[in-house]
Amino acid sequence: MKADLHLHTSASDGALSPAETVAHIASLGAELIAVTDHDTVDGLDEAAAAARDAGVKFVPGIEISARSNGEIHILGYDIDYKNPLFVQKLQAVKEQRRLRNIAIGERLAALGVAPEMDFEARGVGRKNIAAAMVAEGKVASVQEAFDRYLGQQGAAYVAAERITPLAAVGLIAEFGGVPVLAHPKKYLLARTLGLLTSGLSPFGLAGIEVFYPGHTAADIAALTAEARRMGLIVTGGSDYHGDEEKNFVCSLPPDTLRALGVK
Repeated sequence: MKADLHLHTSASDGALSPAETVAHIASLGAELIAVTDHDTVDGLDEAAAAARDAGVKFVPGIEISARSNGEIHILGYDIDYKNPLFVQKLQAVKEQRRLRNIAIGERLAALGVAPEMDFEARGVGRKNIAAAMVAEGKVASVQEAFDRYLGQQGAAYVAAERITPLAAVGLIAEFGGVPVLAHPKKYLLARTLGLLTSGLSPFGLAGIEVFYPGHTAADIAALTAEARRMGLIVTGGSDYHGDEEKNFVCSLPPDTLRALGVK
């Protein structure tokens, strides 16, 4: 089954609404879609309705930002996202993001380059801040915004307070979800990957995002081998944010579909 299981919408830092995102990815040939906004499930009902309209299968998802010697993202699929206790626990994660955005806004203001925007608005992330800076002529490009201000070496960078990867995996698993390590090549060396999967698998890590833009054939082979070694499923997605050209639809094996509850 052709799928894209890593999508961001305007509920977090994407440019398109949940409905627009689903419609676009369906038009590229995806038969199975998961919306995985950063630290929020606010767009899932709209996305699910759009998937029904488009005639494609839908898995509710989330991408939780965690930290352990650097930022690590954990995708969660088929989670009981309407459970009041889950919503309550997720609020603490969202609050960390909100406080970081406020601090970034204060630093940008001190530097005289803060854009006119609500830094506490739903879904605001650094990409949104960068786009606003470009729109107001504070910088020439999103890349410049990150290089000079918002990236790790930038003058307005604020390190995020994050939950641990173990806590993220536990949160997803506690509410019936399938925790998956997102885009491992982005931030992990081979040795670190093995340590991370070995450390998280006993606590519920169920998969690795193997198919991802920029992963070479050698990367895919190595990540697939690691997944098999640990008894994990393989997933894939574009990490689409609505403001870039991506035509990335991958084919997923039957065991992945079973794990995600897809029939």
